[in-house]
Order: sequence, then structure tokens, then C-alpha cells
Amino acid sequence: MTARGGRVPWRLVVGVAAYAAWAPPALVGLPFAALMLAARPETAREWGLALVVGSVSAGLVLQPAGDMLSALVRAYVVLVTAAFVSGALLGRLPASFLRRGLRASLLAGVAVVALARIAWGENVGAALHWEATRQVSWSMRFLVERRPEVYALFEPVVRFVSDSVPATLLLQTLAGLALAWQWHTRLAQRPLGPPLAPFREFRFGDHWVWAVIAALAVWVTPFFADLNTAALNLAVVLGVLYLVRGLAIVAAIAGALGVSAGALLAGAAAAALLAVPLLLLIPGLATLGVTDTWLEFRRRLKRRPNAT
Repeated sequence: MTARGGRVPWRLVVGVAAYAAWAPPALVGLPFAALMLAARPETAREWGLALVVGSVSAGLVLQPAGDMLSALVRAYVVLVTAAFVSGALLGRLPASFLRRGLRASLLAGVAVVALARIAWGENVGAALHWEATRQVSWSMRFLVERRPEVYALFEPVVRFVSDSVPATLLLQTLAGLALAWQWHTRLAQRPLGPPLAPFREFRFGDHWVWAVIAALAVWVTPFFADLNTAALNLAVVLGVLYLVRGLAIVAAIAGALGVSAGALLAGAAAAALLAVPLLLLIPGLATLGVTDTWLEFRRRLKRRPNAT
């Protein structure tokens, strides 16, 4: 698949392949098809891409769901697609892409929870949590059978992953919508807006740091024990976003120093193979992202040539 310029966007190809190993592919495919159709395709290629990708994605969504959680996620994919594309038609991206993605996710989440309560009753939340715990437990048992030394992590990992399912789905949604938007800007003759800014420029509002503080305050205060799960999900989402912001800062600094993207990827792959350094690197990058709120590393980096 080539873009309008004739070149294959390999970064997006790799991004979709990696995403499909982590999240439902329909969270990229269905929004992409809807964006292509909303952009009023003019050529046979545009129509073909929209219909083929849309048909495959719809087929994945319409497959019989084996459990309640899968059914809910598939309904959510449809609703978040509708919410995001509607927002794209009403306003222009990418200046507020993150805000629009979060808004679409929130609207779809509220709608799907309301539908679940109507269909399965008021206790649907407990049933969904049990289903998530069951699925994570099965995956961990599969791992423990092959790596018995990780048995000590079984219970905390199962609890953490099952409790943070909403945060994971939100992060998957934001990544999927970003990929869908970028593909649509590459392949549509009249895209709904410009492509997203380069990764090294990724940032979001500085006021978000107060949400991190609020989540930590809820987590350590016994009076708010009933809100611990909500605080955990908020902390996971913000932690990942600040981690990505830290990575963007590293990419910007590396670019200024002449370090190639290939060298950065090689370093990331080496870190992934070394568990202990990785456990130190991830908090460090997230901290870098948080401190960028006040220190504005990239703005300082842009000022350096003028100061010399």
C-alpha cells in the first residue's frame, strides 16, 4: 500500500503490525474506513481501500462473541468510530487530536456501559471484571507452565491487569485512532485535516500533571478506598502518556545530536532484552515527561543555536 507520493509509509506499516499484536485490529481498520468515506472518495483506489478495510473490520466486529467482555469491546469499537469521525467532521485535527480522541472514547464508553446495564442488569460491572480476571488468569497460567519462576507474580499481575482493563482499552483506542488518522491523511485525496505532528513534538496540556497528583492522593488516602480502581486507571493512562512524552523528548534530543532513528530503535530493542535496565528506564522516561511540564526541554533545545 503506497501513499499519494508513491512511497510506502513503512513506519505506519510497522505500527499497524505492532498494534495488531497488542489490540483489536478493528480499532484501526473501522475508523480508517469511516474516515476515508467521510472524506468523500473520488478515485477507485480510495473506494476500494475503504470498502475492503471496512468489510474486513466489520467482519471482525460482527463475529460471534464468546463472552460478555468481547461483545462489549466490539460494541465499543463501533461507537468510538462513530464518535471520532463525527468529531472530525465537525472540527479540524490535529491540533486537538488527543482531546478529540479522549472525548470520543468517553462518549463511547458511557454509551456502551449504559447499553450493557440495559442488556445485562446493574451487576454487569462485577461480571465484566470477573471475565477479565478469568482471561488474564488463563494467560498467566499458560506463561507459568513454561516459566515456573514467574509464579510469584501470578496474583499481582492478574489483579493489576484485570483492574486496569478500562485504561488499557483507552490507550489502545488512542493509538488505533492515531494510526487510522495518519493512514487516512496519506491515502485520501481530500483528507479531513492535516497529518499529526511528528512524534518528537508530542505533548499535551501542562495542567494534566494535577490529574497525576489527584490519582496518587486518592491511592494513598484510606478515605477514598472505593475510588482506588478509578485512580489506578487514571494513573495508568497518564503514566503511559507521560512515558510517551519522555520518549518524544529523547527523540528530539537525539535528532538534534544527529543520532539516527535506527540507532534509537536498536537501543530500545537492547533495553527490552534487559529486564532490570528496562525497569529503571521506564520510570525515568515517565519522570522526564512529567518534568517537561516545567522545564520545557524541547523549547530550550530550540533556543540553543541562537544562544551560540
